[in-house]
Amino acid sequence: MTTNPPPIYDILVEETGKPKLSWISFFDQMYKGDAGTSWTPTFSGMGTSGTPTYAGKYIRISDYLKYFVITVTPATNTSSTSATTYCDNFPLNVSTDGFCIAVGGSVGVGLGIVQASTNRIYTPAWTNVTVPVTIMGIVEAS
Repeated sequence: MTTNPPPIYDILVEETGKPKLSWISFFDQMYKGDAGTSWTPTFSGMGTSGTPTYAGKYIRISDYLKYFVITVTPATNTSSTSATTYCDNFPLNVSTDGFCIAVGGSVGVGLGIVQASTNRIYTPAWTNVTVPVTIMGIVEAS
């Protein structure tokens, strides 16, 4: 018995015959990123027991979009107050307000903001967390 292979369609052409850009090609062409740049974040208003360590990294996704991640590793525990605790030394110039989230331990997932007018990353609230907290977000920055 002979079977014919399934038909192969050119993924770059719509059924209407118009050109179509595949998602892989789209993201491959859009990405102008790098391996990332590290910095040591400083915080105002962070409640701590002991001296936590802070590690930050940002990665350029495109000319305008940047992804950042900050890890707060407590000596004993850390606490943050929404709209009061913030990272005050983000090394890029934020041009549009954005968002960030924090995950870790009993924090679950909390939402914070990145404020362009002050260039600050405001964390969501958490109380007496004894495990590392990861704050991440995407911002429009240069």
